[in-house]
Amino acid sequence: MPGPTFFIIGAPKCGTTAFYTWLSAHPQVCMSQPKEPQFFSGDIFGHQRNITHLDDYFRCFGHKPQAKEIGEASTCHLASPSAAKLIKRFRPQGKIVVMLRDPVEVMHSLHSERIFSGMENIRDFSTALNATAERTWAAGRFRGERVIRPTYREMVRFSEQLGRFIHCFGRDRIRVILYDDLVDSAAAVYRDTLNFLGLEDDRRDSFEVVNDNKRVRSLTLQGFALHPGETIRRFGHLALPKPVRTYMSGVLNRLNTVQEPRPPMNPQLRKRLVMEFEPEIQALSVLLERDLSAWCKDD
Repeated sequence: MPGPTFFIIGAPKCGTTAFYTWLSAHPQVCMSQPKEPQFFSGDIFGHQRNITHLDDYFRCFGHKPQAKEIGEASTCHLASPSAAKLIKRFRPQGKIVVMLRDPVEVMHSLHSERIFSGMENIRDFSTALNATAERTWAAGRFRGERVIRPTYREMVRFSEQLGRFIHCFGRDRIRVILYDDLVDSAAAVYRDTLNFLGLEDDRRDSFEVVNDNKRVRSLTLQGFALHPGETIRRFGHLALPKPVRTYMSGVLNRLNTVQEPRPPMNPQLRKRLVMEFEPEIQALSVLLERDLSAWCKDD
């Protein structure tokens, strides 16, 4: 059967883009195009998935037919209640790569990403984190559709999420990578993962940072650029050649984007969140058989 033999399933903001980029350059690996088909996460991604039909999913992997292993990196699969069973049914002997990070840091980083991608319209992290209104995505607002996204807290229930995949695949078919280890020793983590996937060492010696924090100057402009509406989209397709549309989109994106470090979290907010997530961190420590107490520090 065509399609992936391994799956990088998340979590978001834990280094998945870097790993996808590095593996894409490996001569024995074909990584999906696009990076995140989100094919198996329909329960939380709904009709906003990048790929919704099986034939289209298979086409994500046709650009490197000589590859020994085939992979994808959909970061919503970890949080999806149904993805583990669906992936198991699709590829019973598939291998799973899970990338995890301090859940408090993930939520903070994810907030910045959602602001940038139009999935969040509340700039203040604390306010967004505790907003009780259902969170909708910009694509839905521009199209008049109601598309609900998982909350920040729902995205970082790592012990429960990982437990689902362990139940379906067993521990021997799952490799967990901690963001801390990736930062400290990217080369060692990368080569250990190649070994887990049954791949030869490609002697990579550059482990560049990928997907740095970005900020948009204008949320309104970003929303228009990403989701201009059906009328404008149709007019653009009729009036402008694709190279021109691509160039104009790139220029607009560059003008509206600032790459800069994410502002630090409010110390008091971090202290409260660390206390809130300490039981989750302890549960994950037991599951991984690893001391994660450093995540429980509030400084």
